[in-house]
Amino acid sequence: MQIVMIGLILFALGAYLIFKRRAFLTKTPNRKALFNTQALIWLSLFLALFAANQMVGGFGLNSSVGWIVSIVMLIVGLGNAIVGFIRYRKIYPLAAEEPTNTPSS
Repeated sequence: MQIVMIGLILFALGAYLIFKRRAFLTKTPNRKALFNTQALIWLSLFLALFAANQMVGGFGLNSSVGWIVSIVMLIVGLGNAIVGFIRYRKIYPLAAEEPTNTPSS
């Protein structure tokens, strides 16, 4: 179980870095906002998975402070993911209509 969680955590971190790079390289404003929103979703999933891994593994959770920090991280991560999905649904139609800067031949 621990190996699967670590794999998911690394996958979420890698997806965050990919979408952040795409947002950095994109010039059009709506697509940049779309990629930044996708990066936000993956970063918040990373945070939530990291907190869940701490709770399942129990490393450093010998006190109530550790449990409180893990629960707060989980709530913040899931909350940011929900906000990111709502924002993604609003930005996607705008980015789909936005013309790309490809030269036509």
